[in-house]
Amino acid sequence: MIDLSFSVVIPVHNKARHVAASVASALQQTRPAEEIIIIDDASTDESAAKVSRLTDPRIRMLFRDIPGPGGYAARNLAISEANGNWIAFLDADDIWHSSHLADLADAIAKVPQVGCAATRYEHVFADHRAPAKMTDALAAVDGHAIDLEQILDIWVHSGECPIWTSAAAFRRDILEKAGPFPDGKAVRGGDKDMWLRALAHAPFTYVPRISAEFHRDTDNKVSKTTQPDSIPVLVETARAMMAQANPEEKLLLRKLINQQIGLYARFSFKSGSISRQFARNLCMPEGAGLFLMIEAARLMPSALRHRIYRTVKGT
Repeated sequence: MIDLSFSVVIPVHNKARHVAASVASALQQTRPAEEIIIIDDASTDESAAKVSRLTDPRIRMLFRDIPGPGGYAARNLAISEANGNWIAFLDADDIWHSSHLADLADAIAKVPQVGCAATRYEHVFADHRAPAKMTDALAAVDGHAIDLEQILDIWVHSGECPIWTSAAAFRRDILEKAGPFPDGKAVRGGDKDMWLRALAHAPFTYVPRISAEFHRDTDNKVSKTTQPDSIPVLVETARAMMAQANPEEKLLLRKLINQQIGLYARFSFKSGSISRQFARNLCMPEGAGLFLMIEAARLMPSALRHRIYRTVKGT
């Protein structure tokens, strides 16, 4: 018998305008969760008060005294307290469709050897919606289990991580083997780092049906309040994984490192400067072209760099 009990983990830091809707979507699942663990991460608004008004017995409230960037420390606390065999993550400003946990459970039941599962999701902006990118290779995972090499190939060639936090679930023992979210090591990008470590311990499956909403215009959003000016924490993890990787995995990890550094370097186009560390940490020779692009951007006047960024973004 497969244990498909779910603990839902919702970290909250100053999300008073959104948290009630997020929790409601977890409570309204056609396949109920065993528990919904809400961690108030030292909020200074009405977040905790709004959650306290919810009386469903499945809700467990935990509190932290010091806010942890990215919600990583809050998630680590919840995982250590969880009773479910599977941990399903939901951010306090995102929404699940009512079928989300049922879709995950059905997918896991088809390939019970997996330790990681995710569904497709939808980006929700103030004036429009757009489904998350899904390549043919990712859609083909439906009903199958794939290993680290296969998911790295999808990740690298699509240019996007196939797993998004509020659409993902992991077996609790896999998260424990992978180690904690990088609390204190990163203010953003820590989710991808955790997913990469977890994927090294168990196969993955995917649901091509949209069952979650990624709300992009919300209060106190980490991606809008932080500027990536350091090397992604995933880079250190990927380098460490190379020691045990087969040749194809090693090449894909090198490409992933370059891809993530390139992403952070492009984010930095709108900042006052671009760190030398981006170019210095690229894997060569694969990253030669990216090295030249980063160095050229780093050396050009910031006003010109900002103009290029605005042109590319269409603003």
